[in-house]
Amino acid sequence: MKQRLRRWGYALLQRNLARTFRRIEWLGRLEAPAPDRPVVLYANHHVFQDSYVLGWFIERVLGRRAVVWMEELDRFPFFGVMGPLPFPADDAERRAATVRRTARLMREDPRTVLFYYPEAKLHSADEGLLRFAPDLFQRLERVLPDVQWWPVALRVTAWHDARPTLLMTGGPIREQATGAERESLKRLVARLETPGDAWRTTLLEGRPGPHERWDFSVTRRLFSRLSLRGA
Repeated sequence: MKQRLRRWGYALLQRNLARTFRRIEWLGRLEAPAPDRPVVLYANHHVFQDSYVLGWFIERVLGRRAVVWMEELDRFPFFGVMGPLPFPADDAERRAATVRRTARLMREDPRTVLFYYPEAKLHSADEGLLRFAPDLFQRLERVLPDVQWWPVALRVTAWHDARPTLLMTGGPIREQATGAERESLKRLVARLETPGDAWRTTLLEGRPGPHERWDFSVTRRLFSRLSLRGA
């Protein structure tokens, strides 16, 4: 039952993303982590829909199991069937239990991918990448078993269209936390700001905007006559 609800939830999420974005594209080559080890995918937190996108990307594009630590899960408990685990700001005991549960999931199923926001809050991209403790990832490494570390950046662009395009890109996958994770993520964010003619792979083709779907040129003569009559 839970797996059926999870599949249904991600199918519904994909339809919602297709209505929100003209397309979702990956910039550069998509080199996914080895499937036999769990992953911490860490990302910037500048896009309202980034958790939807990352969860969908992990489950439907990579074919792996998505997990995220969600501060407000108690307000939206139905999201729990899709991978979020509780991480309330006012309950250290529950947060610790969630970390232990994540480690257990990773040991039981190496396809597990925790997507994680080191900035710890959603904020405007205009503020740049917020600072976080340089030893943050080393501390995570002590409690999560044998994980790979993968930086991924997201950016919404093409606002001139009826529906914007969401760009994603990833950096090198590391076997260990290095302390340079912020710099890695910062470079990826900057790369998306000036993508140029870099190779792109469409991950999701969204619904075309009205300027692409509609063409009323067949009425041109009618409206030309109406205009002349009113002149």
